[in-house]
Amino acid sequence: MAASVHCQPAYVLHSRPYKETSALVSLLTLDYGRIDGVARGVRQKKSRNRALLQPLQPLQLSWRGDASLKTLFDIEPCGQLPLLGGRALSCVLYANELLNRLLLPQEAVPELFREYALLIAQLQQPDQLEPSLRCFEWQLLETLGYPLIFADHKGGALQPDQNYSYHWQSGFHPVQNGFKGDQLLALQEQNWSEPEVLKAAKKLSRIALQPLLGDKPLLSRQLFQAGSANKADSVESKPNL
Repeated sequence: MAASVHCQPAYVLHSRPYKETSALVSLLTLDYGRIDGVARGVRQKKSRNRALLQPLQPLQLSWRGDASLKTLFDIEPCGQLPLLGGRALSCVLYANELLNRLLLPQEAVPELFREYALLIAQLQQPDQLEPSLRCFEWQLLETLGYPLIFADHKGGALQPDQNYSYHWQSGFHPVQNGFKGDQLLALQEQNWSEPEVLKAAKKLSRIALQPLLGDKPLLSRQLFQAGSANKADSVESKPNL
């Protein structure tokens, strides 16, 4: 008999049509990490699960199967669907793409699951958009084995009056021009009050994630930038991804 997992908290990362009435679904789950499965018959008009398998909706579901592609069943909502749009929704799609690209299937990542749930909750507060996204990225890096350690490459304390470059394998190195030490110390304390600190955080995340993502561009980032470019010239756009 195929192994079964029951009543697992989950979020949909991505779904696409499969055959005539089914869907292929990629999920982030609490105890099993990323899971890929088939939701059979979910695209039928009378299917009560049709509206559930979408990003943001907290779920509780079960699956069976020994292969890498599971069969999903007993799909139930586990909380209300957050109403996010615009930049906040773009951040969720970006986070989903990172998880799909970087997580190996069926490896437990409970801390990352909790950080993802917190991200969705905090994105409902506009002033928390960038800080929550950076915290999620840094938890993802830690989960993957590449944590951001706010010390110099020799293990010494960062100096507020020194500039640093960052290398994803060896850490921070003193340089003439680079990240300002006082801003890095603010990031270490997760002090997001200054706009320049937020800019440094975004740049640092990009440098740290790039070697893991490779040369293939992120579709969510391209869509976000295209949407920003289409705004009226009089409206200042500040991409966060």
